[in-house]
Amino acid sequence: MIDSLSVLIGWAGAVVAALVGGVLGRLLTMSVARSLGERSRHTRLIEAVAVATAVGLWWWEVAAGCLMPIAADGSLFETQPATLLARWGSHLLFVTLLAAATWIDMRYRVIPDWITVTGVVLGLATAALLPEPFLPVGWEQERSFAAPAILPDVLAAFGGLRTTPGPAWLGGLPHAGGLALAGIIFLAWWFFCTAPFLEFERSGTMSLILREPRTLVLIAGLGGIVITWLTGGQRFAALQSSLIGLAVAGGLVWAVREGASRAMGREAMGFGDVTLMAMIGAWLGWQPSILVFFMATFLGLAHGLLGLMLHRDNELPYGPSLCLATVLVIVGWRPLWAQVGVFFADPVLLAVVLVAVVVLTAVALWGWQWVRGAR
Repeated sequence: MIDSLSVLIGWAGAVVAALVGGVLGRLLTMSVARSLGERSRHTRLIEAVAVATAVGLWWWEVAAGCLMPIAADGSLFETQPATLLARWGSHLLFVTLLAAATWIDMRYRVIPDWITVTGVVLGLATAALLPEPFLPVGWEQERSFAAPAILPDVLAAFGGLRTTPGPAWLGGLPHAGGLALAGIIFLAWWFFCTAPFLEFERSGTMSLILREPRTLVLIAGLGGIVITWLTGGQRFAALQSSLIGLAVAGGLVWAVREGASRAMGREAMGFGDVTLMAMIGAWLGWQPSILVFFMATFLGLAHGLLGLMLHRDNELPYGPSLCLATVLVIVGWRPLWAQVGVFFADPVLLAVVLVAVVVLTAVALWGWQWVRGAR
């Protein structure tokens, strides 16, 4: 009876996931069509892919629990169904934004601000309201009567969200350091990475806020940070982790972009890649974002070489590579973190990883320019 009920619940969940995917697929095609002024000829195919993605992600994360770390005895952690569903829903929304960015970037070689700005706002709001969508890790709970127990947690800026919240002076009320850091990061992102990304026709009597969504983003963002800081606890720690991820991920791509552009005497990559990476950091945090950036370098180079051989396309599609690498990091998180987690626990190893990422990216960009010149 229990097995039959589990199967029934599993099928019901798959049906609900398919319906949610269909709705998101329709919203995706409508939003892209509205922003570009044209409707895709592949609308049905895109919606079918969205349904398949929703069902596949539901099976991977909820039904099979393939993201959760494995305990010492080889069993999966007991996780609340609400936590798994929240993680699945947030990741599905995030993947939908990545799909929209990939679609437009491959077709028009641009990543619209309405995708990345909306994605950052949703990522920050999700972290503050529901920290569970961060990628899961395990932590050891010491016990005097038995071997340490491995318990589930999620990866935040300083380690496990529940076990290593970070320095006290970066916490919530009454510590002002955490509020200052969060506010500075948000203001820097807003100043450099946003634009009047939504154009509305307003009457002359409308306020500046209604006529300029960028201003609304600033006011709502700073207000949300202050409210979360006053609340404190894990919500503020999660929001702070999201903001640190935004700063590290976006700053890493910006630094490589600036350095490579000066070295080559031309723009090495578009600023849309910076805003896209900032969005990825807001959703995943800084540690997974470094993995994304590392993997995307080789994915982009392989994609570019294939396009050069087949279509004589001289462009290096880095945005879609970032999106694909992000999905691969989410889906393959358990084995990936088991292999690379040690590098993030040691500051020296972490510095080596960061230097290697920057150097390999610069070498890949130089190699791409050499290949283009040879062709």
